Amino acid sequence: MKKKNNLKKYGILLVTLLALIFLTKWLGFWGKEKVTTVEIAKSVRKTLISKVSESGTIQPVTELSVAPDVSGEIIQITVKEGDFVRKGQLLFVIKPDNYQALLEQAQASLNAAKSDYENALSNVTQSETNLVQDSVDYFRIQGLYDKKVVSQTEYEAAKLKYQISKSRLEANKKLAQAAFYRVESANASLKQAKENLQRTSVFSTMNGFVTKLPVTKGQRVVGTGQMQGTEVMKIADLSQMEVKVEINENDVVNITIGDSALVEVDAFPEKKFRGFVKDIAYSASQNAIGTTDQITNFTVKILIDPSSYQYAPDLKHLIPGPGQSPFRPGMSAYVSIYTDKKENVVAVPIQAVTINLKQKKENSKAQEILYRYNNNRVFLTPVKTGISDDEYIEIVDGLKENEEIVVGPYIVVSKELKDSMKVVSKPAEFTSSQEVKTKTRDIED
Repeated sequence: MKKKNNLKKYGILLVTLLALIFLTKWLGFWGKEKVTTVEIAKSVRKTLISKVSESGTIQPVTELSVAPDVSGEIIQITVKEGDFVRKGQLLFVIKPDNYQALLEQAQASLNAAKSDYENALSNVTQSETNLVQDSVDYFRIQGLYDKKVVSQTEYEAAKLKYQISKSRLEANKKLAQAAFYRVESANASLKQAKENLQRTSVFSTMNGFVTKLPVTKGQRVVGTGQMQGTEVMKIADLSQMEVKVEINENDVVNITIGDSALVEVDAFPEKKFRGFVKDIAYSASQNAIGTTDQITNFTVKILIDPSSYQYAPDLKHLIPGPGQSPFRPGMSAYVSIYTDKKENVVAVPIQAVTINLKQKKENSKAQEILYRYNNNRVFLTPVKTGISDDEYIEIVDGLKENEEIVVGPYIVVSKELKDSMKVVSKPAEFTSSQEVKTKTRDIED
Protein backbone atom coordinates (compact mmCIF):
# COMPACT_ATOMS: atom_id res chain seq x y z
CA MET A 1 0.00 0.00 0.00
CA LYS A 2 2.81 2.30 0.90
CA LYS A 3 4.53 1.56 -2.41
CA LYS A 4 1.42 2.52 -4.38
CA ASN A 5 1.19 5.82 -2.51
CA ASN A 6 4.82 6.64 -3.39
CA LEU A 7 4.24 5.90 -7.06
CA LYS A 8 1.16 8.10 -7.09
CA LYS A 9 3.11 10.90 -5.40
CA TYR A 10 5.98 10.72 -7.91
CA GLY A 11 3.49 10.63 -10.79
CA ILE A 12 1.87 13.86 -9.62
CA LEU A 13 5.28 15.57 -9.32
CA LEU A 14 6.26 14.44 -12.82
CA VAL A 15 3.01 15.71 -14.35
CA THR A 16 3.41 19.03 -12.52
CA LEU A 17 7.03 19.39 -13.73
CA LEU A 18 6.07 18.66 -17.33
CA ALA A 19 3.25 21.18 -17.11
CA LEU A 20 5.68 23.86 -15.84
CA ILE A 21 8.13 23.08 -18.64
CA PHE A 22 5.49 23.44 -21.36
CA LEU A 23 4.08 26.58 -19.71
CA THR A 24 7.44 28.39 -19.42
CA LYS A 25 8.36 27.46 -22.98
CA TRP A 26 4.99 28.69 -24.25
CA LEU A 27 5.52 31.96 -22.33
CA GLY A 28 8.95 32.37 -23.97
CA PHE A 29 11.16 32.02 -20.91
CA TRP A 30 13.38 29.53 -22.73
CA GLY A 31 13.74 27.71 -26.00
CA LYS A 32 13.50 30.87 -28.11
CA GLU A 33 16.41 32.52 -29.88
CA LYS A 34 17.62 35.66 -28.09
CA VAL A 35 17.05 38.76 -30.24
CA THR A 36 18.99 42.00 -29.68
CA THR A 37 17.12 45.28 -29.68
CA VAL A 38 18.76 48.18 -31.54
CA GLU A 39 17.95 51.82 -32.23
CA ILE A 40 17.54 52.83 -35.86
CA ALA A 41 18.00 56.19 -37.63
CA LYS A 42 18.63 57.37 -41.19
CA SER A 43 21.69 58.97 -42.72
CA VAL A 44 21.10 62.63 -43.56
CA ARG A 45 22.63 65.49 -45.47
CA LYS A 46 23.69 68.47 -43.41
CA THR A 47 26.38 71.07 -42.77
CA LEU A 48 29.13 70.01 -40.37
CA ILE A 49 31.52 72.27 -38.51
CA SER A 50 34.41 70.46 -36.83
CA LYS A 51 36.06 71.89 -33.76
CA VAL A 52 38.80 71.34 -31.21
CA SER A 53 37.84 72.12 -27.61
CA GLU A 54 40.06 72.60 -24.58
CA SER A 55 40.17 74.41 -21.25
CA GLY A 56 42.65 77.20 -20.58
CA THR A 57 43.28 80.45 -18.74
CA ILE A 58 42.76 84.07 -19.70
CA GLN A 59 45.81 86.30 -19.78
CA PRO A 60 46.68 89.75 -21.14
CA VAL A 61 48.35 89.93 -24.52
CA THR A 62 50.83 92.39 -23.01
CA GLU A 63 51.92 91.86 -19.41
CA LEU A 64 55.06 93.34 -17.84
CA SER A 65 56.83 91.88 -14.83
CA VAL A 66 58.40 94.75 -12.85
CA ALA A 67 61.63 93.98 -10.97
CA PRO A 68 64.21 96.51 -9.70
CA ASP A 69 67.67 96.83 -11.25
CA VAL A 70 69.23 97.34 -7.80
CA SER A 71 68.82 95.56 -4.47
CA GLY A 72 67.67 97.07 -1.20
CA GLU A 73 64.77 97.87 1.09
CA ILE A 74 61.52 99.23 -0.35
CA ILE A 75 60.72 102.45 1.48
CA GLN A 76 57.78 103.61 -0.64
CA ILE A 77 55.08 102.01 -2.82
CA THR A 78 52.93 104.53 -4.65
CA VAL A 79 50.34 102.18 -6.16
CA LYS A 80 48.11 99.30 -5.08
CA GLU A 81 46.77 96.25 -6.87
CA GLY A 82 44.07 97.19 -9.36
CA ASP A 83 45.34 100.75 -9.93
CA PHE A 84 45.73 102.11 -13.44
CA VAL A 85 49.21 103.52 -14.07
CA ARG A 86 50.61 105.55 -16.92
CA LYS A 87 53.98 105.34 -18.62
CA GLY A 88 56.57 107.27 -16.59
CA GLN A 89 54.60 107.13 -13.32
CA LEU A 90 56.56 106.41 -10.11
CA LEU A 91 55.81 102.89 -8.81
CA PHE A 92 58.10 102.35 -5.81
CA VAL A 93 61.33 103.57 -4.23
CA ILE A 94 64.26 101.57 -2.83
CA LYS A 95 66.26 103.05 0.07
CA PRO A 96 68.93 105.17 -1.66
CA ASP A 97 71.40 105.74 1.23
CA ASN A 98 73.95 103.11 0.19
CA TYR A 99 73.80 104.18 -3.43
CA GLN A 100 74.24 107.85 -2.44
CA ALA A 101 77.37 106.88 -0.48
CA LEU A 102 78.68 104.90 -3.44
CA LEU A 103 78.07 107.92 -5.66
CA GLU A 104 80.08 110.18 -3.34
CA GLN A 105 82.85 107.58 -3.18
CA ALA A 106 82.91 107.37 -6.97
CA GLN A 107 83.08 111.18 -7.18
CA ALA A 108 86.03 111.24 -4.79
CA SER A 109 87.80 108.53 -6.76
CA LEU A 110 87.30 110.54 -9.93
CA ASN A 111 88.73 113.67 -8.31
CA ALA A 112 91.78 111.71 -7.13
CA ALA A 113 92.26 110.20 -10.58
CA LYS A 114 92.05 113.64 -12.19
CA SER A 115 94.67 114.97 -9.75
CA ASP A 116 97.01 112.07 -10.56
CA TYR A 117 96.51 112.71 -14.24
CA GLU A 118 97.35 116.41 -13.89
CA ASN A 119 100.52 115.51 -11.97
CA ALA A 120 101.43 113.03 -14.69
CA LEU A 121 100.97 115.71 -17.35
CA SER A 122 103.14 118.08 -15.32
CA ASN A 123 105.88 115.44 -15.16
CA VAL A 124 105.67 115.00 -18.91
CA THR A 125 106.08 118.74 -19.42
CA GLN A 126 109.06 118.80 -17.05
CA SER A 127 110.60 115.80 -18.83
CA GLU A 128 110.19 117.50 -22.20
CA THR A 129 111.98 120.62 -20.86
CA ASN A 130 114.82 118.56 -19.44
CA LEU A 131 115.16 116.65 -22.69
CA VAL A 132 115.43 119.86 -24.68
CA GLN A 133 118.18 121.18 -22.35
CA ASP A 134 120.06 117.88 -22.30
CA SER A 135 119.82 117.50 -26.07
CA VAL A 136 121.30 121.00 -26.59
CA ASP A 137 124.20 120.21 -24.24
CA TYR A 138 124.77 116.84 -25.88
CA PHE A 139 124.91 118.16 -29.48
CA ARG A 140 127.18 121.07 -28.39
CA ILE A 141 129.63 118.77 -26.62
CA GLN A 142 129.49 116.35 -29.55
CA GLY A 143 130.67 119.16 -31.86
CA LEU A 144 133.49 120.05 -29.48
CA TYR A 145 134.43 116.40 -29.14
CA ASP A 146 134.68 116.10 -32.92
CA LYS A 147 137.15 119.00 -32.83
CA LYS A 148 139.10 117.31 -30.03
CA VAL A 149 138.31 120.20 -27.68
CA VAL A 150 136.62 118.13 -24.91
CA SER A 151 137.53 114.78 -23.52
CA GLN A 152 135.78 111.53 -24.28
CA THR A 153 134.60 111.35 -20.66
CA GLU A 154 132.72 114.65 -20.96
CA TYR A 155 131.23 113.53 -24.26
CA GLU A 156 129.98 110.21 -22.88
CA ALA A 157 128.54 111.89 -19.77
CA ALA A 158 126.54 114.34 -21.93
CA LYS A 159 125.35 111.51 -24.15
CA LEU A 160 124.21 109.42 -21.15
CA LYS A 161 122.35 112.37 -19.64
CA TYR A 162 120.57 112.96 -22.94
CA GLN A 163 119.52 109.29 -23.22
CA ILE A 164 118.25 109.26 -19.59
CA SER A 165 116.13 112.36 -20.25
CA LYS A 166 114.72 110.79 -23.39
CA SER A 167 113.78 107.55 -21.55
CA ARG A 168 112.30 109.50 -18.64
CA LEU A 169 110.08 111.43 -21.03
CA GLU A 170 108.79 108.19 -22.56
CA ALA A 171 108.15 106.72 -19.10
CA ASN A 172 106.28 109.83 -17.94
CA LYS A 173 104.17 109.77 -21.08
CA LYS A 174 103.15 106.17 -20.32
CA LEU A 175 102.39 107.12 -16.71
CA ALA A 176 100.26 110.00 -17.96
CA GLN A 177 98.39 107.65 -20.30
CA ALA A 178 97.74 105.24 -17.42
CA ALA A 179 96.50 108.13 -15.29
CA PHE A 180 94.17 109.11 -18.14
CA TYR A 181 92.70 105.60 -18.23
CA ARG A 182 92.17 105.75 -14.47
CA VAL A 183 90.23 108.94 -14.98
CA GLU A 184 88.10 107.23 -17.63
CA SER A 185 87.49 104.27 -15.28
CA ALA A 186 86.54 106.60 -12.45
CA ASN A 187 84.20 108.44 -14.80
CA ALA A 188 82.50 105.15 -15.73
CA SER A 189 82.19 104.20 -12.05
CA LEU A 190 80.68 107.60 -11.31
CA LYS A 191 78.21 107.20 -14.19
CA GLN A 192 77.21 103.74 -12.93
CA ALA A 193 76.81 105.05 -9.39
CA LYS A 194 74.55 107.86 -10.64
CA GLU A 195 72.46 105.36 -12.64
CA ASN A 196 72.17 103.01 -9.64
CA LEU A 197 71.03 105.91 -7.50
CA GLN A 198 68.44 106.84 -10.12
CA ARG A 199 67.32 103.21 -10.33
CA THR A 200 66.25 103.27 -6.71
CA SER A 201 63.15 105.04 -8.06
CA VAL A 202 61.26 102.68 -10.39
CA PHE A 203 58.87 104.09 -13.00
CA SER A 204 56.29 102.41 -15.23
CA THR A 205 57.32 101.76 -18.83
CA MET A 206 53.74 101.27 -20.11
CA ASN A 207 50.11 102.17 -19.51
CA GLY A 208 48.14 99.46 -17.74
CA PHE A 209 46.67 98.02 -14.57
CA VAL A 210 48.61 96.67 -11.62
CA THR A 211 47.47 93.04 -11.66
CA LYS A 212 49.83 91.67 -9.03
CA LEU A 213 51.62 93.25 -6.05
CA PRO A 214 53.12 90.55 -3.80
CA VAL A 215 55.54 92.78 -1.82
CA THR A 216 55.04 95.29 0.99
CA LYS A 217 56.82 98.39 2.23
CA GLY A 218 59.94 97.50 4.22
CA GLN A 219 60.60 94.28 2.32
CA ARG A 220 64.07 93.73 0.88
CA VAL A 221 64.28 92.89 -2.81
CA VAL A 222 67.00 91.59 -5.11
CA GLY A 223 67.90 93.50 -8.26
CA THR A 224 68.04 91.94 -11.71
CA GLY A 225 71.80 92.42 -11.70
CA GLN A 226 71.87 89.51 -9.26
CA MET A 227 70.25 86.43 -10.80
CA GLN A 228 66.57 86.79 -11.70
CA GLY A 229 65.62 89.52 -9.29
CA THR A 230 62.50 89.95 -7.17
CA GLU A 231 59.18 90.46 -8.97
CA VAL A 232 57.67 93.46 -7.21
CA MET A 233 54.53 93.77 -9.35
CA LYS A 234 52.92 93.01 -12.69
CA ILE A 235 51.41 95.59 -15.03
CA ALA A 236 49.07 94.44 -17.78
CA ASP A 237 47.23 96.01 -20.69
CA LEU A 238 43.70 94.71 -20.14
CA SER A 239 42.38 96.09 -23.41
CA GLN A 240 43.51 92.96 -25.27
CA MET A 241 42.98 89.58 -23.63
CA GLU A 242 43.75 86.10 -24.90
CA VAL A 243 43.13 82.53 -23.80
CA LYS A 244 46.10 80.21 -23.49
CA VAL A 245 45.28 76.52 -24.03
CA GLU A 246 47.30 73.34 -24.41
CA ILE A 247 46.23 71.36 -27.49
CA ASN A 248 47.14 67.72 -28.05
CA GLU A 249 49.54 66.99 -30.91
CA ASN A 250 46.83 65.00 -32.74
CA ASP A 251 44.51 68.03 -32.83
CA VAL A 252 46.95 70.92 -33.25
CA VAL A 253 47.69 69.89 -36.86
CA ASN A 254 44.08 70.76 -37.74
CA ILE A 255 44.34 74.30 -36.35
CA THR A 256 45.56 77.28 -38.38
CA ILE A 257 46.17 80.93 -37.56
CA GLY A 258 42.93 82.88 -37.91
CA ASP A 259 40.54 80.00 -37.14
CA SER A 260 37.40 81.32 -35.45
CA ALA A 261 36.60 80.30 -31.89
CA LEU A 262 34.03 80.64 -29.14
CA VAL A 263 35.18 81.31 -25.59
CA GLU A 264 33.14 80.38 -22.52
CA VAL A 265 34.38 81.98 -19.30
CA ASP A 266 33.49 80.26 -16.03
CA ALA A 267 32.87 83.63 -14.38
CA PHE A 268 30.19 84.48 -17.00
CA PRO A 269 28.30 81.18 -17.49
CA GLU A 270 25.57 82.67 -19.69
CA LYS A 271 27.96 84.44 -22.06
CA LYS A 272 29.93 83.32 -25.09
CA PHE A 273 32.67 85.47 -26.58
CA ARG A 274 34.06 85.39 -30.09
CA GLY A 275 37.74 85.03 -30.82
CA PHE A 276 40.31 83.73 -33.28
CA VAL A 277 43.55 81.80 -33.16
CA LYS A 278 46.39 84.28 -32.76
CA ASP A 279 49.41 82.08 -32.19
CA ILE A 280 50.40 78.39 -32.37
CA ALA A 281 53.60 77.25 -30.66
CA TYR A 282 56.18 75.48 -32.79
CA SER A 283 57.79 73.73 -29.82
CA ALA A 284 55.87 71.20 -27.76
CA SER A 285 55.34 71.27 -24.02
CA GLN A 286 55.45 67.75 -22.63
CA ASN A 287 53.76 66.52 -19.46
CA ALA A 288 54.50 63.40 -17.45
CA ILE A 289 57.97 63.10 -18.97
CA GLY A 290 59.65 59.78 -18.32
CA THR A 291 56.43 57.80 -17.94
CA THR A 292 54.45 55.67 -20.33
CA ASP A 293 51.64 58.25 -20.21
CA GLN A 294 53.71 61.10 -21.60
CA ILE A 295 51.47 63.72 -23.20
CA THR A 296 52.71 66.10 -25.89
CA ASN A 297 50.80 69.38 -26.15
CA PHE A 298 51.28 72.62 -28.02
CA THR A 299 50.39 76.05 -26.64
CA VAL A 300 47.73 77.85 -28.67
CA LYS A 301 46.62 81.43 -27.97
CA ILE A 302 43.15 82.70 -28.86
CA LEU A 303 42.60 86.45 -28.98
CA ILE A 304 39.18 87.48 -27.62
CA ASP A 305 37.32 89.89 -29.91
CA PRO A 306 36.62 93.10 -27.92
CA SER A 307 33.39 93.71 -29.83
CA SER A 308 31.87 90.61 -28.21
CA TYR A 309 31.93 92.17 -24.73
CA GLN A 310 32.41 95.93 -24.97
CA TYR A 311 28.76 96.65 -25.81
CA ALA A 312 27.15 94.04 -23.52
CA PRO A 313 24.92 96.00 -21.08
CA ASP A 314 25.25 93.45 -18.27
CA LEU A 315 29.06 93.58 -18.44
CA LYS A 316 29.43 97.35 -18.56
CA HIS A 317 29.84 97.69 -14.78
CA LEU A 318 32.74 95.20 -14.85
CA ILE A 319 34.75 97.11 -17.47
CA PRO A 320 37.11 99.52 -15.63
CA GLY A 321 37.42 102.03 -18.45
CA PRO A 322 37.05 102.70 -22.18
CA GLY A 323 38.77 100.09 -24.28
CA GLN A 324 39.21 97.72 -21.33
CA SER A 325 37.75 94.25 -20.69
CA PRO A 326 35.72 92.59 -17.91
CA PHE A 327 38.22 89.72 -17.64
CA ARG A 328 40.89 89.27 -15.02
CA PRO A 329 44.18 87.45 -15.64
CA GLY A 330 43.99 83.83 -14.57
CA MET A 331 40.25 83.32 -15.14
CA SER A 332 39.29 79.85 -16.38
CA ALA A 333 37.86 79.52 -19.87
CA TYR A 334 36.69 76.80 -22.26
CA VAL A 335 37.56 77.35 -25.91
CA SER A 336 36.04 75.76 -29.00
CA ILE A 337 38.19 76.31 -32.08
CA TYR A 338 36.31 75.73 -35.33
CA THR A 339 38.76 74.13 -37.75
CA ASP A 340 36.68 73.13 -40.80
CA LYS A 341 33.23 73.46 -42.35
CA LYS A 342 31.56 71.26 -44.98
CA GLU A 343 28.12 71.77 -46.42
CA ASN A 344 25.61 69.24 -47.76
CA VAL A 345 27.52 66.11 -46.78
CA VAL A 346 26.19 62.65 -45.84
CA ALA A 347 26.34 62.33 -42.06
CA VAL A 348 25.32 59.92 -39.33
CA PRO A 349 25.28 60.19 -35.53
CA ILE A 350 28.78 59.75 -34.12
CA GLN A 351 27.80 56.76 -31.99
CA ALA A 352 26.83 54.81 -35.14
CA VAL A 353 30.46 54.51 -36.25
CA THR A 354 32.78 52.04 -34.56
CA ILE A 355 35.81 49.99 -35.53
CA ASN A 356 36.18 46.42 -36.66
CA LEU A 357 37.58 44.75 -33.53
CA LYS A 358 38.61 41.61 -35.39
CA GLN A 359 40.50 43.59 -37.98
CA LYS A 360 42.10 45.69 -35.23
CA LYS A 361 43.67 42.54 -33.80
CA GLU A 362 44.98 41.48 -37.20
CA ASN A 363 46.15 44.87 -38.48
CA SER A 364 47.64 47.95 -36.88
CA LYS A 365 45.11 50.22 -38.59
CA ALA A 366 41.49 49.23 -37.94
CA GLN A 367 38.69 49.80 -40.45
CA GLU A 368 35.83 52.09 -39.43
CA ILE A 369 32.45 50.43 -39.81
CA LEU A 370 28.75 50.92 -39.17
CA TYR A 371 25.73 48.61 -39.40
CA ARG A 372 23.06 49.14 -42.03
CA TYR A 373 19.58 47.91 -41.13
CA ASN A 374 17.28 46.06 -43.50
CA ASN A 375 14.34 43.75 -42.84
CA ASN A 376 15.17 43.02 -39.17
CA ARG A 377 18.81 42.28 -39.89
CA VAL A 378 21.99 44.35 -39.66
CA PHE A 379 24.84 44.30 -42.16
CA LEU A 380 28.42 45.30 -41.41
CA THR A 381 29.44 48.14 -43.75
CA PRO A 382 33.00 49.53 -43.99
CA VAL A 383 32.99 53.33 -44.30
CA LYS A 384 35.40 56.20 -44.69
CA THR A 385 34.75 59.17 -42.39
CA GLY A 386 35.55 62.87 -42.58
CA ILE A 387 35.00 65.77 -40.21
CA SER A 388 32.63 65.72 -37.26
CA ASP A 389 30.85 68.02 -34.83
CA ASP A 390 29.39 67.29 -31.40
CA GLU A 391 26.69 64.98 -32.76
CA TYR A 392 27.33 63.91 -36.36
CA ILE A 393 30.24 62.59 -38.38
CA GLU A 394 30.71 62.84 -42.14
CA ILE A 395 30.60 59.65 -44.23
CA VAL A 396 32.87 60.18 -47.21
CA ASP A 397 32.43 56.71 -48.70
CA GLY A 398 30.39 53.57 -47.99
CA LEU A 399 26.92 55.01 -47.34
CA LYS A 400 24.31 57.06 -49.14
CA GLU A 401 21.72 59.51 -47.92
CA ASN A 402 18.53 58.24 -46.26
CA GLU A 403 19.80 54.72 -45.52
CA GLU A 404 18.73 53.12 -42.25
CA ILE A 405 21.57 52.46 -39.82
CA VAL A 406 22.02 51.28 -36.25
CA VAL A 407 22.85 54.13 -33.85
CA GLY A 408 22.56 52.46 -30.44
CA PRO A 409 22.88 51.34 -27.79
CA TYR A 410 26.61 52.03 -28.08
CA ILE A 411 27.73 48.90 -26.22
CA VAL A 412 25.62 46.82 -28.62
CA VAL A 413 27.00 48.58 -31.70
CA SER A 414 30.62 48.34 -30.60
CA LYS A 415 30.69 44.80 -29.15
CA GLU A 416 27.61 42.67 -29.78
CA LEU A 417 26.47 43.15 -33.36
CA LYS A 418 27.62 40.78 -36.08
CA ASP A 419 27.18 40.82 -39.84
CA SER A 420 23.71 39.57 -40.93
CA MET A 421 22.60 39.33 -37.30
CA LYS A 422 18.85 39.30 -36.63
CA VAL A 423 17.63 42.17 -34.44
CA VAL A 424 14.56 43.93 -33.15
CA SER A 425 14.48 47.62 -34.05
CA LYS A 426 13.05 50.77 -32.56
CA PRO A 427 13.37 54.41 -33.66
CA ALA A 428 16.23 56.32 -32.05
CA GLU A 429 15.39 59.35 -29.94
CA PHE A 430 17.70 62.34 -30.29
CA THR A 431 17.90 65.43 -28.07
CA SER A 432 20.03 67.82 -30.08
CA SER A 433 22.07 70.19 -28.00
CA GLN A 434 20.75 73.72 -28.23
CA GLU A 435 24.17 74.89 -27.18
CA VAL A 436 25.78 73.28 -30.22
CA LYS A 437 23.17 74.84 -32.51
CA THR A 438 23.87 78.26 -31.02
CA LYS A 439 27.61 77.90 -31.50
CA THR A 440 27.19 76.79 -35.08
CA ARG A 441 24.89 79.68 -35.86
CA ASP A 442 27.33 82.16 -34.33
CA ILE A 443 30.23 80.86 -36.37
CA GLU A 444 28.24 80.87 -39.59
CA ASP A 445 27.22 84.47 -38.98
